[in-house]
Amino acid sequence: MEKPAFTIRPCFEHDLDQVRLIYAHHVTTGTGTFETAIPDFEEMRTRWRKVVAAGWPYLVSTPVRDPTRIVAFCYAQPFRDRAAYAHTVEDSVYVAPGFERKGVGAACLEALLIDLQVTAAQQVIAVIGDSGNVGSRAVHARLGFNEVGIMRSVGYKFGRWLDAVIMQRDVPRPAAGAV
Repeated sequence: MEKPAFTIRPCFEHDLDQVRLIYAHHVTTGTGTFETAIPDFEEMRTRWRKVVAAGWPYLVSTPVRDPTRIVAFCYAQPFRDRAAYAHTVEDSVYVAPGFERKGVGAACLEALLIDLQVTAAQQVIAVIGDSGNVGSRAVHARLGFNEVGIMRSVGYKFGRWLDAVIMQRDVPRPAAGAV
């Protein structure tokens, strides 16, 4: 069976309704985010604008056969606001229901890592909600992230305490002559 083909491109403001729907699904049904209330559209737009205005990548994935449908999104943002962290970013990746385990999340994250090559970022941190989130942990590991720690019982969602897994990798540098 042939894998579906996806296009990965920058996220535009007109994509944010679909991005918000994907995120809402994860907020209400999953532990990959510790957010417990769905952000409204204005909040999602504010977050997107902050990432884009700072020059960090914010990407979406669409099926080649239906480029109007967003099936995943990912972005990088500063890991912390303090100046010494200026070269460290945190990634976030979310996949639409029904598109899990089809490679779209990994492809989106891989494209994000490539886009980060031309930024000032040196390190990428993944803060993975729920130590039981084996899918996200596996995707990050496959793309060169190493587990560097687990923060135990730092989130409380759906009536239980959750860990957060910290994974990290260097930002890949372009090959000589590339970019």
